[in-house]
Amino acid sequence: MSELTQSIQIAVTRYPGTMAELARRTAIDRSTLYKIINGQRTPRQEQLERLAEALALNDEQKDTLLLQYKQRGRSTDPRIRTGLHKLLTTACTVQESIRHEGVAPNTAFPEISCTDRYVEGPRAVGALAGALIERFSVADGDPATVAQLLLFAQDREIPRHLASDIATLTHTLPLLFLPKMRYDAHIAPCITGEPIPGALMPVYLLLPESALLMDRLGQKALLITDRKAVESLRLSFSRQYFDTSSTLRLTSDKHNFLESMALYSGLFARRKRCSMIRYQPPFTLFADKEMALQVLRLDDDLREPLPSMLDYLASWNQQTPDIFFCEEGILQFVRNGLLFDLPPALYDPPAPEVRRRLLQRLRQAVAADRQTLRIVDTTQLPLSPAMSVNVFQGGGIVFCQAATAPDELFCREYLLEDPVLTDAMLGYLDLCRAGERVRSKKYTLDFIDYCLRLL
Repeated sequence: MSELTQSIQIAVTRYPGTMAELARRTAIDRSTLYKIINGQRTPRQEQLERLAEALALNDEQKDTLLLQYKQRGRSTDPRIRTGLHKLLTTACTVQESIRHEGVAPNTAFPEISCTDRYVEGPRAVGALAGALIERFSVADGDPATVAQLLLFAQDREIPRHLASDIATLTHTLPLLFLPKMRYDAHIAPCITGEPIPGALMPVYLLLPESALLMDRLGQKALLITDRKAVESLRLSFSRQYFDTSSTLRLTSDKHNFLESMALYSGLFARRKRCSMIRYQPPFTLFADKEMALQVLRLDDDLREPLPSMLDYLASWNQQTPDIFFCEEGILQFVRNGLLFDLPPALYDPPAPEVRRRLLQRLRQAVAADRQTLRIVDTTQLPLSPAMSVNVFQGGGIVFCQAATAPDELFCREYLLEDPVLTDAMLGYLDLCRAGERVRSKKYTLDFIDYCLRLL
């Protein structure tokens, strides 16, 4: 239990009134207040200040609470915070990350020889890995499968070997969004006392006809194409790590919006905390059935999924996820009615009056403070229309790459199921609320008011 939680609990036990009364005085939802008191949720600074006022704490006690609040942010391992931020940045700008990391374009593939070779340097490693994956993918027919195995030695100086996990996932994440491939990533600790193939190169990419071994930081790589050696590695992988849980997997191949709805409906059904990082706030959260019928297309080929769509929108209306978005995403909605949480082929841009009503509902949600809805400083965390990151407590992190063509209903989603990384990401987003990467509630409200004036 943190010092902040202990101090809050002590102060609450001295409060003479009821919890319902305290919730009213602090303007904090009762269930949220219970979570704050039990240490299940970190209060935002404005919530903590209102709680201190309602508990009639003196100036010294208030200062102690605020100091413990600020120290809590600094207590997180800075390497972990840096790794999580890089993971988000890489996911949100995946195409740019691939280009900057030096992954070879299609024209360079014939120049890369598929014989055993050793390379050094992140650009050379990225170029080799990207070219190999694209070479073994297929232009037509079923995609090939890449088995990825991440091996880590336990580091006793770090309680959770989290920083290394994040560093490796961050490095390999751009590769996972290349088309025409199926991915199955596993993570496992090194097993002491047993021989491990490639122990000096603990990151494996097992391709259909080759194996690429890399170090954790992607600085060195060894490509093996000898058929017997590759088969030996594959057998070793199957024997030792067949039961290792998959930590990053493609939930399905390129799939339609109904399948995507089923994924999110299952994650929402857990009724646990959720945070969403998106170019644009999901306006489906604020649309009622009447609005939906004005927006959704009723073409003959789309009538069949319409009832499912309406049920899906109704289920979203019951959620209160924390949402982080950017100014440009709202401006796109104001200017032309673009909705990035629906495929372009499924809707017609809403009329200005509908846009105004949706913006007003978004503003009401920000003001009510039942959830965190905040604008992100995109100089600190760049957001992309085609990418969203959704974090579900107890469920994992979903990286979603949406189709951008107007006539496509498809997307690709990857589920990172590592519980430690999922909890760490939720904690990191808690810290972001009080930091420089997320704008204040007042700034967010003022910008929504500006957008309403534009309409």
